[in-house]
Amino acid sequence: MSADEFWSLIESCRGKAAASDDKVDVLVDTLKTRPPAEIMSFDRHLWSLLAESYRWDLWAAAFIINDGCSDDGFDYFRGWLLLQGRPVWEAALKDPESLASLPDEVLGDS
Repeated sequence: MSADEFWSLIESCRGKAAASDDKVDVLVDTLKTRPPAEIMSFDRHLWSLLAESYRWDLWAAAFIINDGCSDDGFDYFRGWLLLQGRPVWEAALKDPESLASLPDEVLGDS
């Protein structure tokens, strides 16, 4: 699975659910239908992106958005951020303050 295929899968799941928990359920159900090698490739992309996002400036953004942020809360935040799709993810990694321009209803799901 390429990075583009990874993000395409995230995007397709985003379109099938509104809440983050529901998006995760759709993603899990979708991955269940894929061959094991593809699931493992998805997992490698996921963990690589999560490692890349383990940064103090993003943690500060999560702290501000959520009015506090524990270490577990930061893990959840990064999962939520990933589920917002590639453009939001890449913008946030480039400049965490870009999250301030997201609509309140999106931030309320963090």
